[in-house]
Amino acid sequence: MNCNLKKLKSLLAIVLAFSISGCASLLTESGPLKSTLENGKTSVGEIVDYKYSGSIRGNVGFLYKTPLCAKMIEKVRVARKEPMGFTFILAEMLLFGFGFYDMTMVRAEIEDSKITVPLAEFESSETVVCGETRPAANEDIVIFVRPAIVGNDKPKTYLRLASTDANGVVDFNKVFPDENRILNLNVWLASDESKKISFMFKPGL
Repeated sequence: MNCNLKKLKSLLAIVLAFSISGCASLLTESGPLKSTLENGKTSVGEIVDYKYSGSIRGNVGFLYKTPLCAKMIEKVRVARKEPMGFTFILAEMLLFGFGFYDMTMVRAEIEDSKITVPLAEFESSETVVCGETRPAANEDIVIFVRPAIVGNDKPKTYLRLASTDANGVVDFNKVFPDENRILNLNVWLASDESKKISFMFKPGL
């Protein structure tokens, strides 16, 4: 009697296992597609700004600019099946260990159902370098001059206007012909105060 009961329980377990095996993947396959808006491919747009940098040799400053372009992002509509029936997967894992195969089938069904439709490309707030660095030629610049402090003397700061030449060069010896002090220089474009570069002027160089 006990032997027959054990056989009956085993048979019922097998029937139950097969009855719920694959339910999650079948439910997912028969379910509707769900659409979402997502970011697709990225590309490089037009030049929107420049990054400025500089170097100094002696008292001769060299200004450079590197073009920055807008990062373009493609907006796409993605439709795919939603995963369903995870209760069955959990039951299969706990009772029979078949759930991993069903989970794999669900993931495959979701991937196979995926439909991507490009909508439009828009300009993001991010920028990317999109060209070679070159001299910042013929730029009007503002120089904030802060003389070095010597002893207890705290010299006054002042502003000086200048321009780079066709090679992006500014000769500080010509800008400050009468200065015999070490000067800390903050240089920015006359058209954009945010583009700041620092130099140091040392008399006699």
